[in-house]
Amino acid sequence: MKKNEAHPLTIHFFKNKKQMILYIFLFIILLCGFIYFGSKEYPVNNTDNEKFTSEHTGANQDNVFKYINVKEAYNLIRSDDCILFLGIPNNENVTYYANVLDDVAKDMGINNINYYDIADDRKNRNATYESIVNYFASYITYTDSDMIDLHAPTLIIKKGGEVIFFDDEEAFRKGNISNQDYWATNTADKKFLINNALNVYLEKENE
Repeated sequence: MKKNEAHPLTIHFFKNKKQMILYIFLFIILLCGFIYFGSKEYPVNNTDNEKFTSEHTGANQDNVFKYINVKEAYNLIRSDDCILFLGIPNNENVTYYANVLDDVAKDMGINNINYYDIADDRKNRNATYESIVNYFASYITYTDSDMIDLHAPTLIIKKGGEVIFFDDEEAFRKGNISNQDYWATNTADKKFLINNALNVYLEKENE
């Protein structure tokens, strides 16, 4: 090969040195990109029960709760059959009630219970939320300001077009008693009530 003659491989793969340098540069960029994006930690979409646990300190792990939004909640309550639990994040009473409900549901073989976080919609008062409130107007506990609203925790069970259980009792507890003491005293009774309501739901389902 003559002194100034290009190497055969260079002629075969690259038209000139500029093209060769450009391709090498692009290859290095691609290689660095693969290394960077391959090692980067991407956010993981938590499952619903993990999300519930993160928003309710002390909630049962691997719980049965499935998040639904306001439109899904509205469609659900207008159907003939539904189990719907209303809550707000970081609320002890909601967490205690949720654990009781979760225990009973698992004992009865119920794998999913719809959970609707009412916090933002109750604050914003959008039209769909107002429709849900009005739908349960005859069941909701009113305040002395005559204000109708949803409260947390509330458990709603509907079967065959009939509301068979509407429980918002723990949203309005009486007496100077801590949440822990209240639930230590009342957990067994609450489990009994929820169990009975779910039994009626399941019996009607099997008719």
